[in-house]
Amino acid sequence: MSWHRFKVKGKHYLTKRMRTIDVVARSDTAAKQKAITKKLLPPFSCEEISFDPPTKTTINNAQKAGIEIPLNASNDDVISLIEGKGDIMPAAGLMAFAERWDIYFSQYISNKNLYNLLFKDLLPINKAAFFIFSIYKFLSNDKKANLETHPYKDIFYEFATAALDDKRVLRSIINYQGEQLCYFGKAIDMPADYKSGSMNTIAYKSALCFINKHFTETFMPIATPTNTSAVAQTKMPTTAAIVNKKLSVKPSTPVSKEVLEKKEIIPTKTVSPNPVVFILSKTDYSIPAGALKLKSRIIKIPDLEKKPLSDLSVYHRTEVIVFPQTVIESPVQTIDIPAKQSRNIGCFAILIIFLLIAIMIFSFLF
Repeated sequence: MSWHRFKVKGKHYLTKRMRTIDVVARSDTAAKQKAITKKLLPPFSCEEISFDPPTKTTINNAQKAGIEIPLNASNDDVISLIEGKGDIMPAAGLMAFAERWDIYFSQYISNKNLYNLLFKDLLPINKAAFFIFSIYKFLSNDKKANLETHPYKDIFYEFATAALDDKRVLRSIINYQGEQLCYFGKAIDMPADYKSGSMNTIAYKSALCFINKHFTETFMPIATPTNTSAVAQTKMPTTAAIVNKKLSVKPSTPVSKEVLEKKEIIPTKTVSPNPVVFILSKTDYSIPAGALKLKSRIIKIPDLEKKPLSDLSVYHRTEVIVFPQTVIESPVQTIDIPAKQSRNIGCFAILIIFLLIAIMIFSFLF
């Protein structure tokens, strides 16, 4: 799916003033969702606009580099062609993974630049999962480039969950650059302008020990309570280039116990709650009751930035059919006292009053 540029107009939730922002998204709905993460309130007006054309400086740099500018190329496209000259195109799976997390890139981006951009913009847990995924690909020569659809995704995210609790491992992962995840150590046939990732860091050694514990020497998953689903999905490859070495490296730097001992982490499936974000279109003439609560809940907007836009709920107006209701009145229960009985009670009360008066007079006289 191609990228589009939109001009989205909405009311800021604090100042209550109309603001217009420039958004790059894959659809108008995704653009409205991005506007919410920018603290704008629906309803929105969304207009598609064109990307900026190449500047004179960009055109001159392309001519000096001997690059032919494609027809209708934007300034971002030409810059990507200049920066990626001589590099290969990224794999389709890698581009699909970047789109999954709504990371914008030019259609002419190179493999190295997409790795750098992707690893820089990923959230920490996805970054840690992508890190060990890249090491597994390097060691096993796995050609699958999309982590989101990989059969061992849950195993990689098990490592990522443990790494988030270890500041040393997470800091070591963040220190890597995206292009360093393509090759590690003294890799063979590595392009001259690439930088290989170090194999002596805490992050690499922790990931290596994790792979050694959860995979066999042929890089097939070992059946454990946490990865039985991955084992069931595994198919033996017909042809595969397997690295001929046993993963029995004992790191000289001590690896965090939290990473090595977390074995019982079972990822749970999250169930989407009721929509807390409502996207209203121009055809909506009423605002749902749930959207009125958005003003008080808008303070939670930073949480939305941690979710992919494709996971946000979108409100669609539906007609409400009201059926007539029949009201059934229940009779009021009353206690009926016979007339004769009521007269007897009245006479008895009068006699008691006269008796009390007589007692008072008798006590006064005597």
